[in-house]
Amino acid sequence: MKKTKKLVSLLLALAMIFAMSLSVFAAGSNSIQVNNAQGGETYKIYKMLDADVNPEKTAYSYTLPAASPWRNFFETGAGAAYVEIKDVDGTDYVNWVNSKTGASDLEAFGKAAAAYAATTAGVTEAATAQSPTADRDITFDGLDSGYYLITSTNGTLSMVETTPLKTQATVNEKNPDPTIKKEVEENGAFGTENSAQIGDTVKFKVTINVKKGAKNYVMHDKMDDGLTFNKDSVQIDSLEKGTDYTVYTSGDSTGAPTDDCTFEISFADSYLNSLTATNTGLTVTYSAVLNGNADVTAGENNQVQLKWGDKSQTEWGTTTTKTYQFEILKYDAADKGNKKPLAGAKFQLKDDADTVLKLVKESPTVYRIATNTETRITDTIETVAAGNIVIKGVDEATYTLVETESPEGYAKLSSPITVNVKNDNTLIVEVENTAGNTLPSTGGMGTTLFYVVGGILVIGAAAILILRKRASDNK
Repeated sequence: MKKTKKLVSLLLALAMIFAMSLSVFAAGSNSIQVNNAQGGETYKIYKMLDADVNPEKTAYSYTLPAASPWRNFFETGAGAAYVEIKDVDGTDYVNWVNSKTGASDLEAFGKAAAAYAATTAGVTEAATAQSPTADRDITFDGLDSGYYLITSTNGTLSMVETTPLKTQATVNEKNPDPTIKKEVEENGAFGTENSAQIGDTVKFKVTINVKKGAKNYVMHDKMDDGLTFNKDSVQIDSLEKGTDYTVYTSGDSTGAPTDDCTFEISFADSYLNSLTATNTGLTVTYSAVLNGNADVTAGENNQVQLKWGDKSQTEWGTTTTKTYQFEILKYDAADKGNKKPLAGAKFQLKDDADTVLKLVKESPTVYRIATNTETRITDTIETVAAGNIVIKGVDEATYTLVETESPEGYAKLSSPITVNVKNDNTLIVEVENTAGNTLPSTGGMGTTLFYVVGGILVIGAAAILILRKRASDNK
């Protein structure tokens, strides 16, 4: 009797340590009500042990039937470390091992039982219920007396004992859903949006609110084509890659994502099993390079989602990385009314560090910033008569245009042009060119200079003639 009472107390304590508690009752007259069952989740009840009740219905013990599909679990499997089985007149009575009374022992036992139920042929649930899309109470009726395992698709689980002394039980779903937050870095701070130049490294941060009792945590990340993921950049707080978690990409021979995700992070069971009530969150950091496919109109999105349990998932969290363009209009200063594009001017584009930027020429009128891995590059922008020159893939920043060669017959600009790119694509940099060269060629000064030079030449010629004549006379 003492052992039976002790077992009852331990089982009651066990039911309370799990994120969700359920209870099961005597055949035909017992029921379990789960308060606030999470919407869309499936709850399953597995009968592990029978209840042997005395004729007076004042005491009971738990027994393991000879043909029970749980026999291997209790005799030779993971459950054998937690219970002892005693044969009394051909009936196997099950008692809890005295040394396995800690909360961690009880939790480990429950997780081992859940794994056994999920993978062992012949183990079937005594009842199944699915909560609708909205949270609500659900009830299981007509259950036999016994010792039960309860699981749910959100990863919560519980061990529950039922007796004829209790005909109804009410438990509360206590596990809140994990959450996930996605951010991108902009000038040292993190938010939902940033801007970048093609070729720049973009840094991301994901915060996951992890929960004790977690099951099958997998982070899914989906990047637009304009972002190139750097697999080696993934870091998660103090967790060890390859031990606590594994990163999978579409190019991996094993574990590659089966959906359209760029990569996935799968958290190891050993880590999830180590979670305690004090665990509050994980910080995941990684990076990508903004590549030549970047969309200057819509920007490049990066989405993240956490899946857990059998089919639960968060909403997608999204960040947007924007890049911009501007235009160059080179025209004759004498044509200010029409501003017809002037061909033949050559420029270099420099960033705020005075570095000449490398470009890819996509068409006669379109250039974009090149990445470090591209080879089809130039550092010269040349204007054409066909239209304005478009420069794509610049950040929201300050640049300079330096004219390196002017159109034939026009003066080259003596100073660089400052280009302030803002958060839109409407900027048109207008550049005037004046006919002539850098030396004075018209006006009074030029004419005077010509006359002075000509006068000097005439005087010089006259002097030579006079000297020659004097030399001839002296002969």
